[in-house]
Amino acid sequence: MAQLVEAHTTPKRAILVVIDGLHIDALTRLTMPNCNRLAKQGTTIAKTCVIMPNHPTHGRYADVHTCSYPNPVMMTGTVFLAPHQKMLQHSFKKSAFIANTEAYESIAHGYQFVVQEIGPDSLSVNHALAILADNDVDFMRIHLQDAGTAGYETFRAATQVPYSGNIWHSESPYKKAIEEADRQLGRLITALEARGELSQTLLVVTGDHGQSAGGWHPMLDEAGWLTPMVFHGPGIKRGVVVEWADQIDVAPTIADMMGVEIPNQDGGSGKVLNEIRQSTVVEVPNRSKLLELNRLLSRYAYLSAALILRSKDTPAYCGHLMLVERDFYGLDRILDWNGKESIDSLINHNATLINQMEALLSSTTK
Repeated sequence: MAQLVEAHTTPKRAILVVIDGLHIDALTRLTMPNCNRLAKQGTTIAKTCVIMPNHPTHGRYADVHTCSYPNPVMMTGTVFLAPHQKMLQHSFKKSAFIANTEAYESIAHGYQFVVQEIGPDSLSVNHALAILADNDVDFMRIHLQDAGTAGYETFRAATQVPYSGNIWHSESPYKKAIEEADRQLGRLITALEARGELSQTLLVVTGDHGQSAGGWHPMLDEAGWLTPMVFHGPGIKRGVVVEWADQIDVAPTIADMMGVEIPNQDGGSGKVLNEIRQSTVVEVPNRSKLLELNRLLSRYAYLSAALILRSKDTPAYCGHLMLVERDFYGLDRILDWNGKESIDSLINHNATLINQMEALLSSTTK
């Protein structure tokens, strides 16, 4: 679909607001007037696909990162993760990272200002406003953690609790936390407006990952892979909705719009979302590479479980699974994904192995 879009305008600064675990339908099902105001005055990505939100606490990945996969993927702009990798903040001269948790230590390096203080979302916005008042920062990431915590609380709630397993319940802590996050976003918008800087600011609002309707982000629930995203600021189309983007597109798009170096340009990298800009004609693909990759990873998990169950009576099935495991680039091998040339080659490689697993399971013999 061709879209019309205006010449590149460089904002004074970029602010990335991450609402932890923002459900794909949160803007329409919950009370979020401030985010919806930005959406009406900017461009909304209806479905932003993130890499499956796995969060190992041991092993090679945990030796490198303290947070779930989507967070370093967002900031590096690539699914080809590696130790000591360049992130979006490294492209800026004066940047700030604020979070009301200590969970994001591994993606906090390279900022000139770092505040990770446990407390409510309002505390993070307090810190952000204080930094903006006294410093001319060109990039800021504000991570509002409370909605993610509330989603986990909903997921873990005892069955007799009214909102157990239902983030949409009127008493759900998730609902309250999302609406509070929107109020805090409103404080940020008001402060930028009061200083005459909102029109000069590229403001991006999104989730680090999505949220299951039952709470939290179980890896195989597609709702955990999808989150909305809103772009607002100079040079951004007004009142436009784009259907798809991938989370790996966030860093290159912000970098390009700000006129700074894109942190990573490799086979696992995303693209610049030129379709959100005013005045260029671009073709918008109606697909997501990360959705395709996630669905393969999900299918592999189910097929592996089926082979293991069948091996109870026919041990050879477990042997076949071991052979596939040697070659499959699964979630546990995310630091090895850069061994493939591109996301497409990673997808094709894994798809071939999954076809072998499906053929084995559909056969009448081992």
